[in-house]
Amino acid sequence: MNKRYLFLAILSLVGLAMSCKDESTYPLPYNDRETGAYMRVVRITSNVFDTNDLSNSALEGVFEIVDEEFGDLLESFEIVVGIRRGISISSEATVKTVAGSDFQPVPEPTYSKYKRATIRISANDALAALKTTTGFFGANGVYTAGDVVNFRGIVKLKDGRTFTNTNTNINILSGQFYNSTFVYSVTVRSLLAGSWVGTYSLKQTAIWSPNHSAALHATAFPAYLNQKLFPDQTVTLTKPAGGLSTEREFDVQYRGKTVKMRINLENGAVYIPLQYSGVDCTTERQLFWTWPTFGSFTGSPALAPGLPQGAVSNRGTYSTSSTGLTAGNVISIGVDDDSDEYGRRNGYCTWVRRVRLQLTKL
Repeated sequence: MNKRYLFLAILSLVGLAMSCKDESTYPLPYNDRETGAYMRVVRITSNVFDTNDLSNSALEGVFEIVDEEFGDLLESFEIVVGIRRGISISSEATVKTVAGSDFQPVPEPTYSKYKRATIRISANDALAALKTTTGFFGANGVYTAGDVVNFRGIVKLKDGRTFTNTNTNINILSGQFYNSTFVYSVTVRSLLAGSWVGTYSLKQTAIWSPNHSAALHATAFPAYLNQKLFPDQTVTLTKPAGGLSTEREFDVQYRGKTVKMRINLENGAVYIPLQYSGVDCTTERQLFWTWPTFGSFTGSPALAPGLPQGAVSNRGTYSTSSTGLTAGNVISIGVDDDSDEYGRRNGYCTWVRRVRLQLTKL
């Protein structure tokens, strides 16, 4: 038989076998299998409670329910709270229950098909719940710097099933498990009241791409990879209205537009919550800022011109012994430019570029 016809005959037999297959032997696809649900954390605003301003300290974040019906299976999202001090751990108490109906579709241009809700639990509300717990804390408990307040989420579906994390499973709490740990920790700190506000000079001191080598920066893409996304400028730091005590905001020139940036001052670290930058690269794609998760602004031996150099961490720093009100006080900021609404740093429009900014009090 001609080889070509033999090949076609074999294909016909394979197709017949597949069309008549026993589905118990070939169980794919999984459209008849039971599915679960999880709560994705899209954005957390802060990681600390400030003992100097508990009324404006909070666990605050944007949460996205992921289930087979794009969020319609959610009955409620219960959040319980406990506290750890050293090796002592309290029991848990319910601090907030969010109805499934409070989760709403996300407006365009986001690509998410799932529903989201912004949830805020103040430090004082958490404290009231903690005072009902058993263990070392109890009714007379107060926050102490260094305490870790642990919030745990419980997803409850309309069919009665629940999903949570009761044993800090390392497979859930580490890696890239869709940012769905079910556990959210806040550290109690003491910040300097009224600090780090006023007028500052802002300079972009470094820019690079974590996806490229020094040689590529220097030779292949120098214009792109050494671009000034943030021109030298003067900015004014303020506490945002209705914001957390740890937050500061300022208007900044970025990619030819004046937009607003928010940062958090957290015990010497400068944290950049995921935020829409205010600039689009297309009508359907928004540029987001987020803080870098890896890499370093250090170089040994010295890196090529235009690459980060110096000992300031990626995330950004400030001195907890300073008020930020004295000329010369400095804040450094590490920010990833060009992420999507999930904070993915894979280059939403081009490549992610990692930027270091320095703010100096005038």
